[in-house]
This record gives sequence, C-alpha cells and structure tokens, in this order.
Amino acid sequence: MIKLITLLGAVCTLSLFGCSQQEVHTGKSLSALSHSDNIITASALSKDGQFNLVADGKTVCLWNNKQVESPSHCLTGNEAEFIELLDISENNQFYLTSNQMTVRLHSVQSKQQLGEWGVEGHIINEMDISANGDKILLGFRSGEASIIDVKRNKVTTFEKHRLDINSVSLSDDGAIAFTGSSDKKAMLWQTDSGNNIHEFKHASRVNHVSISADGKLGFTLDAIKDRTFWDLSRGKSIAELDTNLRFFEFNDSRFSADNTLLLTGSPKQVIKLWRVSDGVLMAEWQSEATKGRASVLSVAYSEQGKMVTTNSDGLFEQWQLPNIQVNN
Repeated sequence: MIKLITLLGAVCTLSLFGCSQQEVHTGKSLSALSHSDNIITASALSKDGQFNLVADGKTVCLWNNKQVESPSHCLTGNEAEFIELLDISENNQFYLTSNQMTVRLHSVQSKQQLGEWGVEGHIINEMDISANGDKILLGFRSGEASIIDVKRNKVTTFEKHRLDINSVSLSDDGAIAFTGSSDKKAMLWQTDSGNNIHEFKHASRVNHVSISADGKLGFTLDAIKDRTFWDLSRGKSIAELDTNLRFFEFNDSRFSADNTLLLTGSPKQVIKLWRVSDGVLMAEWQSEATKGRASVLSVAYSEQGKMVTTNSDGLFEQWQLPNIQVNN
C-alpha cells in the first residue's frame, strides 16, 4: 500500500505535471478483496460499481459487491475458455463475454445465455453495450465495426477505418459510436446508418476512446502525445491532459455523471482523476500488486463519493474520492 501524500501542483513535482496551482490528492484504498486467485485476462465493472465481472482463463465470474463472500455465479468449461473481452450494461441486467471471435449476451438475473453472434473472418478487438442492452458495438482488427441490434437479432457491419480499431465506446442510448484506430483517427458516427458525425485526426495510432453517457463529451488518447477532451456536439477540442508524460496508456476510463471529471485506469497500478475543463490532474492512486506489477483493468464511480477498481491480480479495491463535486 502507498502512504498518504499531498503534492502541490505549484511545485511542479519532477516536471511531470504543469504548474496548475492544483493540489493532487492521493491515498490508500479503503478495502481490497480478491476476486480471483489467478492473473485475470479481462474485467468489467458496472457503472455504479455494484457488479465486477472477471475472467481468468478458466472461469468467468460475476461478483455482486454487496454480497462479497462469493461470486453470484461463474461460467466454466467452453463458456469460459479464451475469454479476452467483457462488459456490463449500465442497467445491470446484462453482461457480455467474448473470445474475440464471437460475442455472447448473458442475463445477470437468470444467469442464462441470451444470444451469440460472430462476424465471419473478423477478430474483435473491443466491444461496448448500450445502457439497456439493446445494442452492441464491436470494433475489429480489420478496421470495420459492427452494430448488433439485440431485439431484431440483426448485425450490420460498416467500413469505418483503414487499419485496426483499438478502442470503442457507445453512448448510453446506443445512437452514437466512438471508435479509435491505428489509422491515426477517431471517428464519431451514427449507429443506425453508419454516417460519420466528426473525424478527429491524431499524430499516431489512437489507442483509447471514451464517450460520456449523454454523448456530449469524448476523450481520445494516441500512442505518443495527443490526449484530448472533445466537445462532440461541435467537434472541437476542450482541453489536453495537463502532463508532459509521453507514451502512457489507459486500460479503462469513465466520465463522471456531471461530465466534469474523467477517471482512468492504467498499467503499472495507476489510477488517476482528471478535470475535463482544463485537463488538470486532480487525484492519483496506486493499486496494490499481489502477484507482481498489476495493471488497473477497470474503473467505476461508486456510491457515497467513492470509486472502485479491478486490477490484473484479481484485486477489487474501493477508494475515497477527494472533496470534488461529482454527481453519481
């Protein structure tokens, strides 16, 4: 665990962050629970942090964090083999599993598989599900993307990028998709028609994208230096992250409910909270490593001013958010 430290932005510690006169909050986790004895290959947290879905190569287990003694249920055998991608709908009714060849939809309540889809000849790099589970977005290594209309059991595939899609994000209503690609572009587009809304060019491959629940804000991160908050209604930049660091990654990110903050999880156990209006770092934490150097795979805001994270060591941790206005 790390010690409680207060860093002042005015000092510009190690020249890593700009002199923003902003205190950077840090602290240790409030609690830590092991949700797997093995290194996990994928994880997903529900929007409210209640459910934690983890895959470790042998099982895929769904944990209800209000009932911490054991998982709600687990998939085993063929259902759990080679699972690399996971997601949970924001209404907490559905979850997705994928071995990068097919995607399966499951019911949280009944524990039953509800559907399975695959697009022949495509490898799924990333996926996302709408808040009510009606639409699923798949981003492929080919640069194409598919929208699955769950109720109609219909798959529509669009040619969106010239090179592989590395990251995808879907608005809550499933109407708008955000995709980032190795072709150095992030594309904002309509899921019903595939029509582009905005195109955002970058200096290098786009490794991460995130869209707010209402589809009004976006964030993109490329491999070298572009890390930008966007006003998606106008297609204009709001701010860049206030850091001089290069070559860093986000495994997961989530906008706060009021769109003022972005919570991010990264390799090397790092969790950070950024202010959207100017990109200033507001807080950072270090996840505990129990089996080596753990990556933070998923992040979520939780109840009563807290947040939760899952790392690749299978550790589910709860953290206190600093005294910053965040509407959950």
